[in-house]
Amino acid sequence: MKSVSKCTLLLLTASMLTACNTNEPFNQVELHQIGLLQPIGDTSRNSLNWAGTYEATLPCASCAGIKTLLTLNSDGSYQQSRVYQSEEDGKFTEKGTFKWDGSGSYITLSNGDSYKVGENQLFMRDLNGNRLTGQLENHYRLIKNN
Repeated sequence: MKSVSKCTLLLLTASMLTACNTNEPFNQVELHQIGLLQPIGDTSRNSLNWAGTYEATLPCASCAGIKTLLTLNSDGSYQQSRVYQSEEDGKFTEKGTFKWDGSGSYITLSNGDSYKVGENQLFMRDLNGNRLTGQLENHYRLIKNN
């Protein structure tokens, strides 16, 4: 009787495993989004020492500039402070989390700000995910403090 039970259990297990096999490929984008698929090769995320504090004075239409400090922590959290120069009550600090994109090259803060991560620098991206360019492009680059 014991051999029948073992045999039955083995057949049930095998049938359950084959029933779950749909032979459909995994959606690579979905796997990247939930962090189950990591890019192959070197990326900003896995090859750079990106954790730390970055700073810049960003252009401002209504003030002398926006002094920005952004600290990225290895646990996926951040703290950002912005000081609108020559503005009364112009200091703002926030904390949140950030996520890497599937390529391991870009981060998006929970406030919506997005950056391309480079060697000891962050390049700000616009609302469409493009790196800011033009005459002021160097003003949209945050440099890591050492």
